[in-house]
Amino acid sequence: MKIPSNIDIPRSEWERQIDEWIFSEEHRLMLKRNLLDGWTYERIAEEFGMSSRQIARIIPKLQEQLFKHIN
Repeated sequence: MKIPSNIDIPRSEWERQIDEWIFSEEHRLMLKRNLLDGWTYERIAEEFGMSSRQIARIIPKLQEQLFKHIN
């Protein structure tokens, strides 16, 4: 999933929101890599030493956690 097109805020604000609502530093970085930098699950998995299946479970949960706080 990418940043929803109906939400028009600058990257710096996305970073601030991620930092505020995602409590694990590792998860914050994963989410920024995916949402803001467009990295694939496979690339994120490589960086964090995980399987892409693990990342595919983690990222949607993080997105849900973040998006419920952004209007």
